[in-house]
Amino acid sequence: MRHPSPRQVVLGLVGALCVFLVFVVGATNVVLRSDWLSGQINSDPATLFVTYTGARSLLPGSLRFDTLLLRSRDSNIEWEARLEEVSIRVRLFDLLRRRFRAGPVRANALSFRLRERLERSEAIPARLARYPRIAGFGDPPLRDPPTPPADPGNPWRVVVDDLAVGVVREIWIDSWHWTGSARLGGGFDLLPGRRAEVFPTELSVAGGTLRFGEREVSRETVGAVRAALPRWETRDYPGNEVWKIVSGMAVLRGTLQGLDFLSADGEGLRVAGGIGSARIGLVLDGGRGRARVDADARRFVAHAGKRVLRGSLRAAVRARAIDFHAGTVSFAGTNVALSDFSLDGAAGEAWDGTFTTPGARLHLTDGSLDARVVARLRDGRPLVALLPSGLPKWLAGLLDLRGLGAEGRVVYTPGRLTISKASLEAGTFFLAGDYREARRRRWGALLIRKGRLSIGVGLQGSGTAFHILGASKWFEKEGRAGGLRTDQPRDFGELAATRLSR
Repeated sequence: MRHPSPRQVVLGLVGALCVFLVFVVGATNVVLRSDWLSGQINSDPATLFVTYTGARSLLPGSLRFDTLLLRSRDSNIEWEARLEEVSIRVRLFDLLRRRFRAGPVRANALSFRLRERLERSEAIPARLARYPRIAGFGDPPLRDPPTPPADPGNPWRVVVDDLAVGVVREIWIDSWHWTGSARLGGGFDLLPGRRAEVFPTELSVAGGTLRFGEREVSRETVGAVRAALPRWETRDYPGNEVWKIVSGMAVLRGTLQGLDFLSADGEGLRVAGGIGSARIGLVLDGGRGRARVDADARRFVAHAGKRVLRGSLRAAVRARAIDFHAGTVSFAGTNVALSDFSLDGAAGEAWDGTFTTPGARLHLTDGSLDARVVARLRDGRPLVALLPSGLPKWLAGLLDLRGLGAEGRVVYTPGRLTISKASLEAGTFFLAGDYREARRRRWGALLIRKGRLSIGVGLQGSGTAFHILGASKWFEKEGRAGGLRTDQPRDFGELAATRLSR
């Protein structure tokens, strides 16, 4: 019996391998173009949904797609990633274990959208108008009613070890919408409804436009953002709780297109204009870190009720202690300088002033702020315009002073504003006061001195009362229980005194 030569054995093995590879590639293409694979992956489309076009395979484990769309959600968020011209190396045998593990993954383009699921009370029209639409998920994106934790079943696990995108065209997260050109590199591990991990990822921004809803915030945005999140159980970090485990940094700068976004909801102070520049720096390590924002905004206009303010500002915001675990941010050391400032009703040349915060703390849960503010003011003209009507004309003259120093404590909580231990001084002029607003009510007390002359001013509702005799003693008494300098004042009628006409 004649045995095959070594050469024939090698050729036979190579031929068998080629037949096997052709079979695998052919089978892969059949599977890609059938409904079976999508049916397996999308068995729970409310949790994970994958669709694609132009699928093909040229080598075993090598896949190409014209477009690839991934969509997922959990109890906190909903997101969608759309990639174009995608090439993927896949570990085929992992598919048998309901795991899609890929790497490297290369894509020519990416668009990404993410939105937080809201309570019904949070889903106000102004907020929803800024949110991205995600096909396949209903609007508005409401949280599910509280139910006992349910077993997510056996979802597909998606692992991308090495992702690189040539052009990121869009990133839309809640109200913030960026479009432009950036490069992305990184990876993630996602088991929908159970756990997730974000490998070290970097976004290098070559240029773009940032919007808050429809309002442009900046153009020509350049810089870099890096972030990583360790593996976490998604149920343990609902909503913004995930910030407690974020580590990374960001350095971005761009041209400021206006301050309109500060009044996007149409409530409170309404701001327009404010062209300039902005620079942002941020460092986080496990949900704790620091940040700084430097902004220059020229020729803004602000409407505060019937008052109109105009001017320019330069802000150096210092978030020296960001702590997502405690839910607080310290803004100690922040400085805001106003220039070329005018206020309707305050005649004269342009005004300027500088405001600093030796201490300031923002609470992230409800937006409340407790800050000590120190100011240096060119003169007191804007204060005259802001003071209540009914003050005598001679008082306006007293406030037209140069080089005023002021300080006080400002506490803001939803529905309430408190200004306490406020003082203003220039030469022989001195003003002290406390003021509060709550539930559409306002009250407070001022003590104004010029040399030996003193006057007390009581504020409550739409009324103003003046105290000339014993003004200092009256002001001290209003700091006791039931006074106008406390949280619970007595009836205003008991406090009314001599009224002076203008």
